[in-house]
Amino acid sequence: MESPGSYRFRPATPLYAYRQSWFSRYLSPPVRELLDAGPFAERALRSPRHVDACILFTDIRGFTELSRSMDPGVLIDTVDRCIGRQVNAVERYGGYVDNFTGDGLMAVFEGYGIEENACLCALEIVQRPDRMGLNRADDQVPIGAGLHSGDVVMGSIGSESRLIYTTVGDTVNVAARLSGRAAGCDVVISDPVRAALSDGAARHFRRLQGPAPDGVDPAMALYRAEPR
Repeated sequence: MESPGSYRFRPATPLYAYRQSWFSRYLSPPVRELLDAGPFAERALRSPRHVDACILFTDIRGFTELSRSMDPGVLIDTVDRCIGRQVNAVERYGGYVDNFTGDGLMAVFEGYGIEENACLCALEIVQRPDRMGLNRADDQVPIGAGLHSGDVVMGSIGSESRLIYTTVGDTVNVAARLSGRAAGCDVVISDPVRAALSDGAARHFRRLQGPAPDGVDPAMALYRAEPR
């Protein structure tokens, strides 16, 4: 089931999209957008802003054991294909990748219908590989995902020699912890995310029993889903 959201960011200028197309792939959409500000780009990049967003974290389950059992070349190829499939899904549902986390990623969804788009994206990402036509043995990697929505801060962090433009805040931290709670082929979401879903999307999720992960409000209801 596809429900692509509108892409928040304008296309990159010709400087980045055409003359430097190889380089633009190393920049996140917010950075490409802010660079369009011309002489005000640096000021814009250094000025933090508050945004309402839905944050998605994914992670390959059992990656440590997987890395020990695979040839390094096969391991990199497997992770590359797995991450590439996730990136395509994120972009198709109107989000963008904020950063990669080794064997997973952090994605940001902004704008209208962000929770629904993010959840549908997560459900697609964690689908069992055999149901997606991925039959190679090294493609059979289980993925868990976690989502939370709320206020985040976007801005530059680092030092004068190395800076990144990223998204931070409690919403990001909770989404990461919910991802850690998810099993393979599993999606865990917070109550604010589920509350924003349509009836059709909400039916995928059931109340998660047990204590909340460390760092997550124990009074907040959590929900989980396994893709069909």
